Amino acid sequence: MTVRSVPSFDVGLDNARTVEEIVSVARAAERGGFGTIWIAEQHFYRGVFTIAAAAAEATSSVRIGFGVLSPFIRHPASVAMELSSLTERYGDRFALGYGVAHGGSSRLGTIPANQVTGLRDAATATRALLRGDTAYNGARLSSPPPPTPIYLGSMGPQSLRMSAAHYDGALLGVMCSPTFIASRADLIDAALAKAGRSREDYSLGALVLTAVADDPADARDRVRRSVAYYLAEIPDVSPRLVGTDISRDDLLSVRAQILEAKATDGLEAAAAVLTDDLVDLLAVAGTPDDVAGRLSRLGDAGLDRVAAHHALDPDAVLALGAAFADRSPAMANG
Repeated sequence: MTVRSVPSFDVGLDNARTVEEIVSVARAAERGGFGTIWIAEQHFYRGVFTIAAAAAEATSSVRIGFGVLSPFIRHPASVAMELSSLTERYGDRFALGYGVAHGGSSRLGTIPANQVTGLRDAATATRALLRGDTAYNGARLSSPPPPTPIYLGSMGPQSLRMSAAHYDGALLGVMCSPTFIASRADLIDAALAKAGRSREDYSLGALVLTAVADDPADARDRVRRSVAYYLAEIPDVSPRLVGTDISRDDLLSVRAQILEAKATDGLEAAAAVLTDDLVDLLAVAGTPDDVAGRLSRLGDAGLDRVAAHHALDPDAVLALGAAFADRSPAMANG
């Protein structure tokens, strides 16, 4: 495994927020020295290309990543057209993430029989279009942008091995233990060697549920809803928590309680089910210095980039950026 003790630091948000809220966080991320703001596309919320344009208009240097889009819902040719237009207007500041997006794809019935092959083909076609080559029976972009990095949003071994040959990196999902991250880093290192590529040409990142406050109890409360939301959305997070003390049965029991509380009384009631210990296991919450330290140490597990995700407002982003800068004056440039 390649060890990186000081990963690059990003911010992750989802499109359930208003466009203006995301723009405010993007401004703070740029001021705070973060490399990239990743915008997750939850389906049936706000469109991420409009969000990206608004964020780019309000900033000048922070990179903007789509983390992630489903090529089974948004056709890769359409994605390439949007990237071309955004780059023409705002410069070479964008990164693309592709993933299955099971929630939206399942509802729409668009998941292919072979997901790994579909994700491979999406990256291949998109990359061809972005470099000015043809795809899809001779289609070609009229104004191809500069090369855009393409990341795979995935956790599965097969798709991650495929990414070593066809993607520029990967983004792991939330609630991953250091042991799980290390196992995926080892898997990717072996796949890169088999593909004749160097780890220097590949970036492994992860989204980490994060909240910051001067009082650690306040920080836990800020991230508690996010933890409850993802536990409700993900059928079984136990494979991601290898190396921790919590059992699969305990996690499934908590999830059942969350689903019941959410169905009857909403997400706030579901969040109240969570103990502080479970929040601390599934998220990083605390003072800016404590959070910066915990996120920085994830580099030892094999991450090249860490995206503090989901529960940050502009003030928290600025405080976390300052804490990172105190530890490493050269904040990541994405």
